Formats: sequence, structure tokens, C-alpha cells
Amino acid sequence: MSKPEHVARSRAGTPVKGPKRRDEPKPFPWKATVIAAVVLGLLGASFVVPRFFESGPAVSAGQDAQGHQMATPDGDGPDIGSRISFVERDVTDGREISSESLRGKKTLLFFSEGVMCQACFVQIRDIEQIGTQLRKRGIGLVSITPDSEEVLRQAIDQYGISTPMIADDDRDMSAAFDTLGRGMHSDTPGHAFVLVDRTGKVVWQRDYWLDPYRTMYVEPAELLADLAAAPQDS
Repeated sequence: MSKPEHVARSRAGTPVKGPKRRDEPKPFPWKATVIAAVVLGLLGASFVVPRFFESGPAVSAGQDAQGHQMATPDGDGPDIGSRISFVERDVTDGREISSESLRGKKTLLFFSEGVMCQACFVQIRDIEQIGTQLRKRGIGLVSITPDSEEVLRQAIDQYGISTPMIADDDRDMSAAFDTLGRGMHSDTPGHAFVLVDRTGKVVWQRDYWLDPYRTMYVEPAELLADLAAAPQDS
């Protein structure tokens, strides 16, 4: 075909085929791949670290693999008017601290997470600074943590604590006072205070980690004001 004839046919409407084009590669679906990888990672983690995927209240009462007391059914603290027996030892001087040895004086028991909670030890140290005001009300202070005696002694030295401290590493005392199960961890207390009167009866209790407070540190002045709500003549 001559060149003029080719031009004529094109003008008459006959399609003219150009060079064949290659199909361009489709873009890689990277967004879908990333989303799938994240979903698979979360599913895998839910089997390896199931604790972070749990919701609702902690597990029911019992012991863990180490023999530690686990969560109580509610973890809301002891009932007002209850009397709870216990026998422990003061880590600071080795003397026995028990429900019997505390009879005849009002005692504020402080249950905390222990060394995993720096604010809890700052709390103990700062409450010691209002010790005079507590003593004027006839109240002594005893702190209870779920640490071993060795670990607790190190913390006592670090923070310069002088008030009685109980190493409740078996969680027996914390469980007896119903302070397990509502804190950050199922096998440790939250930030719970219990006031026991001279007869050993619980007259006031509050866990500041629970709603509506949600704190791991209470201003000592606020604690004193809250304690004023407790019976003063017992």
C-alpha cells in the first residue's frame, strides 16, 4: 500500500493500529498487607500474653502457680464491723504484728502494690510526715506490700521508711482483708486503707484505686480529712 492510500483510509474512518502497548503492572496492595500483618500479630499476642486482652473483673479466688493468693470475688475491701485475724512480722525490726498485738490501739493498715509502684512508697514516706497528727488521733500506721522481705528491706532503706512494714509475699493478709482483684494486677492490692479500732473491728476502709478516685497517691491532708469520717470514739 502506498503512503497516500494509507492516509486516505485513515481519513475515511478505517482504524489505524499503533504499536501494541504493554500492560502496566498493578500497584502492590501494601495497605491491605500491613493491616493483615497487624491483625495476625494481635491474634498471636492474644495467645502469648492473654492477660492484656482480658476484660472485666479479675479471676476468682485461689492461688497462682507460685502459691500466691489470687483475686477475691470482689476485692472491694473488708466489711465495716468485721474482725479479721492475722499474724505477720514487722520487717523493720522483726517483731510480731498480729490482730492481737494491735488490740487496744487504732491502726491504719495500708495495702499497696509494693516495689512495682514507686508512688506507693512515696505515699508511705509522706504519711509518716503527718505521723504526729495521726498519733493525736490515737492512730498508728502499718503498711503491707506483696514483696519478699529481702526486696522490702531494700525499699525501706531507699525511701528511709521507719513505720512498721509487713512483707505479705504469700498474699494471705491482703486476701483476708479482701484487697486483691481490683488493682492493676490480680495478685496485688490496689491502694487500699483500712482503719481498725481498739477492739480489732474495721471501722473505715477505702481503696483509692477504685472509682471515683483512681489514684495511686493520696495527699496526706486529704487522707486525714477522709479519716475524720470514721468513728472517733472507738
